[in-house]
Amino acid sequence: MSILDGNKDNIFGERLKNLRTLIMKKTQKEFSEFIGIPQPTLSAYESGRNKPTVDAVISIADKCNVSIDWLCGRDGTPHLSSLGDIMACLFEIYETKEFSCTTVVHDRVDIENGTETNDEDRNWIQMKFYHCENKRNPEYTYSQSICAMIKKVYELNNRLVNYDYPQDYYNSEKKRLIDFYKEFPISKIDFSGVSEEDRLRIRNEIMRAQWEKQK
Repeated sequence: MSILDGNKDNIFGERLKNLRTLIMKKTQKEFSEFIGIPQPTLSAYESGRNKPTVDAVISIADKCNVSIDWLCGRDGTPHLSSLGDIMACLFEIYETKEFSCTTVVHDRVDIENGTETNDEDRNWIQMKFYHCENKRNPEYTYSQSICAMIKKVYELNNRLVNYDYPQDYYNSEKKRLIDFYKEFPISKIDFSGVSEEDRLRIRNEIMRAQWEKQK
């Protein structure tokens, strides 16, 4: 039995192909060997001729480190209703493998004055997404997309709050953009296979590189 029974659209096949070509960057032969299924079966999944079993979907999601909901097109637009939701969202951002995000923390020892306006005298945290990071690290395939998305969301929201756009137009554009970007898969970083010895060795290499840079 398939968890996609009754679904007339080929969401799974399209997302599986996107996962293979956009993230894994593999041919059908390479990808079929990676996930452990015959190439004709993979081809049938991508084209929609066959539907996968529950076990097959779980296996593919686990091996590719993506969510089952995304593979099956079951993910809805999340709604933030608490600070816990925002924290969960931040964890998701930092754990994503396909784009580069760095953080600058500007802490002050004393307590910030509520009327302070000079950034040098204030506490703030800044997240940075580098537009061309993927040119330096091929794994960061979505860095330019993230920058473009942030710009689009900022401009659209700015037009709403400045009364340039009515709410219904804003809502329709928001939905269109979200639906468009849903087709691009993301995967998660996973260090569960790193031994304690390797973790310490890599950590020492990072610290040594940072020390050399600061000399």
